[in-house]
Amino acid sequence: MKKINCAVIGMGVGARHADFYKNYKYTNLIKIFEKDKKKWARIKKIYPSVQIAKNENEIFKDPNIKLVSIASYDNYHYPQILKSIKFKKNIFVEKPICLYLSQLKEIKKRIEKNNTNFSCNFILREYLQFKKIKKILKKQLGKIFFIEGDYNYGRLEKIEKGWRGKIPYYSVTHGGAIHMIDLILWFLNELPHEVTSEGNRLIVKNKKFKTNDFTVSLLKFKSGKIVKISSNFGCTIPHHHSLKVFGSKGSIFHDLRGGILARSRNKAKKLTKFNHLTNNEKKANVLKNFVMDILKKRKKAINENCKSIFNSMLVSLAIEKSIKQRKKIRINYKTLNLNE
Repeated sequence: MKKINCAVIGMGVGARHADFYKNYKYTNLIKIFEKDKKKWARIKKIYPSVQIAKNENEIFKDPNIKLVSIASYDNYHYPQILKSIKFKKNIFVEKPICLYLSQLKEIKKRIEKNNTNFSCNFILREYLQFKKIKKILKKQLGKIFFIEGDYNYGRLEKIEKGWRGKIPYYSVTHGGAIHMIDLILWFLNELPHEVTSEGNRLIVKNKKFKTNDFTVSLLKFKSGKIVKISSNFGCTIPHHHSLKVFGSKGSIFHDLRGGILARSRNKAKKLTKFNHLTNNEKKANVLKNFVMDILKKRKKAINENCKSIFNSMLVSLAIEKSIKQRKKIRINYKTLNLNE
């Protein structure tokens, strides 16, 4: 099987993409673009055989590059996705894929028109703990009626001092809670039709950061299920993902301490504990799967994954709209519309 030539834009979290492309047997890392020139010397030392592009267009216009990883700041994702589509690249992008509904509609239109292979770094699906939870949820919990998913960031300095506090608009929902949105929709294989949300900005002291540092939402499903999702960037706790799943025959609790399965209302009954740790190699499986789907021309799998990415992004946009307008928002997935 032939190797695919790759490039990376942005060497923050993009360094993980670069490491994967450099070491995976079916990929060649050809070029890197990093906006901060102070990092170029270090990048060259780590990747001596890789060309450092002077600007992003060197990557887009290079016909030898077939796959582009976009790991730049959130506000650059949309124009870089459009350029990638224009120059017929396969695209792997860090979340969020965009910041506004109009951008999501345009991306979808162009992907469909150009038959572009597209994926996003929703890595929680590859965590062994969450794979275990999905199996338990499907087989042992009975009828699911309520789920709580909390994205506890625990890295306040990144929005007070880092790039997140410097770009024109940063959403903790798009940058954080969207992981829990995608995870829970993957668990349920069902989409919410209605969203009600609130947010506040009580912890961040940097006056330049104008948006909420905390959001919380209730997602309603036509089946009657209710899901609560929060994004908590100001919390005084290490970064982790908290999850609670309640069913007619059992409940699951997962947080920093690991997972617990309860199968009875009787206090005397023993709880089942489980904790499957996920290493960085497993986290790279999302990217690995996308590369193999491209090389093996598994277009159905790519399209299904792309559809799920758009659904998660639309829910995230609905949350932000609900917070802004302080109203319940209805979601139309076919037309990508959000209505009050």
